[in-house]
Amino acid sequence: MTLASQAVKFEQLMKAFPSYSGEEQVYAVNNVSLDIEPGELVTLLGPSGCGKTTTLRMLAGFEQPTSGNIYIGNQNITNLAPNKRNVAMVFQSYALFPHLTVYENVAYGLHIQKLSKSTIKEKVQKVLDLMHLESMQDRMPSQLSGGQQQRVALARAVVTEPKVLLFDEPLSNLDAKLREYMRDELRKIQQRLGITSLYVTHDQAEAMAISDKVVIMNKGSIQQVGSPHDIYTKPNDQFVADFMGKANFIPVQVVETSSESIQVKLLGQNVAVPQQSEYVVQWQSEHVFSTGDQAHCVIRPEFWQFASEGSFTGKVLRTTYLGLYVEYEIGINDQTVTMIDYRHHDHGIHRVGEIVRLSLKKEQIRVLPSNDQG
Repeated sequence: MTLASQAVKFEQLMKAFPSYSGEEQVYAVNNVSLDIEPGELVTLLGPSGCGKTTTLRMLAGFEQPTSGNIYIGNQNITNLAPNKRNVAMVFQSYALFPHLTVYENVAYGLHIQKLSKSTIKEKVQKVLDLMHLESMQDRMPSQLSGGQQQRVALARAVVTEPKVLLFDEPLSNLDAKLREYMRDELRKIQQRLGITSLYVTHDQAEAMAISDKVVIMNKGSIQQVGSPHDIYTKPNDQFVADFMGKANFIPVQVVETSSESIQVKLLGQNVAVPQQSEYVVQWQSEHVFSTGDQAHCVIRPEFWQFASEGSFTGKVLRTTYLGLYVEYEIGINDQTVTMIDYRHHDHGIHRVGEIVRLSLKKEQIRVLPSNDQG
């Protein structure tokens, strides 16, 4: 089963709500423009209140934009009723009918379309097979696990062959292990169907695991758009760096700049960081640094490594064993840095109070202005 994929375009989308006083407007979505390619899974990621769910609901037709346009393919759907848009949504709460069987839940949308019984049966069976639900089709929702209910909700969404599939935090009600399994299943099914999808979550790991493209939102606006790898390793500002995983923000001073590198005084050492111009995307103008500027280096915990010849010397302040890795807090030059060691099985675990030598993956460092608060 493969669905015809369509592009989605948001064009200067705005959504204003009255303030509590009623005297001014609050913009839940503020001038959002975004292109989603056919067949892509794009995730809207951000904290509560950032505008991601409102954006999703405007695409679904549940909210009307204050201004701006929404396109599916070449069609402007901004003012179309929800049932005329040919989109389907998978909800956080599953929203299954408790009095209908699995088969009846999946078939419901096709009955609304007034298709023939034979056509409905054929389409439902195909989707049940795809979701591995054929043996459960006579069960009631109350007889299913959370993961099985989620698969039924997804089957009901895709059986009508929508142009766009929308996910509103669909895994947040599942326990951690099942959530990890289901996110992989959702991604496999989405890729198999080839359907354009917009996915809302506040879970960074979930976004990185399933997305072709991640959209970081804050206060109604887009902060950065890119692949999960680029968003994680090349954040445009401190908000993105902080929200997309753990990061050390270390104050530095710019010592010298050239076309190839930015030299900074980092924890008492002169460190040459590669120039970042190739990282610049349309959401952020290029940061230009001059000698003497105050800045911050963004360093992910795993970019530090224990090394006997390392140029940084520090003292272990905290050791936390987490199985797959060990997380440390290490004091260097009156600063505390967090590092993650995935190689503890090779060289053992360092204890609190030990003096250690560290090296740093300089090519992975990001330099951001010190006044950049995201």
